[in-house]
Amino acid sequence: MRYNEKNLCDMSGKVQIKIYHSTVSEGKRPFNPHHHTECELSLITEGSGIYSVKNKKYEFRKGDIFLFNSDEIHCITEVFGGKRFDVLNIHFEPRLLWSRDGFSSFELLKIFFSRSDIFENMIDRNNPASKKIVELILDAERELCDKKFEYPLAVKGKILEILLILSREYGYIDDSGGSKAYEHNAEQLASVISYIEGNLSSEIKLSQLAEICGMNKTYFCYIFKKYNGISPFDYITIKRIEKAVGLIKNTDRKKIDIASECGFNSMSNFYKAFTKITGKKPGDFNRQTSALKMN
Repeated sequence: MRYNEKNLCDMSGKVQIKIYHSTVSEGKRPFNPHHHTECELSLITEGSGIYSVKNKKYEFRKGDIFLFNSDEIHCITEVFGGKRFDVLNIHFEPRLLWSRDGFSSFELLKIFFSRSDIFENMIDRNNPASKKIVELILDAERELCDKKFEYPLAVKGKILEILLILSREYGYIDDSGGSKAYEHNAEQLASVISYIEGNLSSEIKLSQLAEICGMNKTYFCYIFKKYNGISPFDYITIKRIEKAVGLIKNTDRKKIDIASECGFNSMSNFYKAFTKITGKKPGDFNRQTSALKMN
């Protein structure tokens, strides 16, 4: 169950950062894969259990920190009994790191997409810097809740400091390859993201997106994944399903109409994509139910 969600939007009204809590009941749970376009930073605030990430399992406890990129499948598969369980999540789109509305630093993406061999999704709890990261995560939530003077700047500043600490103090980055050559594509890719999000109901062709960036399709796909961690096709599909979840939860529209509104040309494609992205079926979501559980 997701609760206490707070959002920070950019100048156009699009959500840049989500901070929320989630909890699950004790016991073992099946591994239900799900997908999202955001990078994720999580802090276990209460309880203990098992976090499964692809072929790895991490036994966590209160105070542990997890970091996931936009293409890593992860799920809490067990919560040990006897204690309340709660996790504080920060989700943000990769473009927060490279766009003009964000930090405008492609280098910050390396902690997500250019990792060294010693990287682990569960951040080293024995590193002295981890205590500071815990404080910064809690401070970011507090800033977004209190909404004091210039709180958007404060929230972004906390996240920036977390990423800098992770990049500097743990040896998690593979810095063998350059990245400066890609930075000039940021403005074009921002235009592509806006185009996709404004045309989810329509057919979106790869050739159209590549043309917006002035690139051929092969190079466009390469650059898009370099900046966002997932392919253009996966990004479009996830955004369409996110829109569908919102419509299912907040309207009484029929599933066939929602599928069409979200750009799916058949119900079979809609149901297949929905299950792949959320790990659930459309019927599992009712109007005004709690938000999708994504842990």
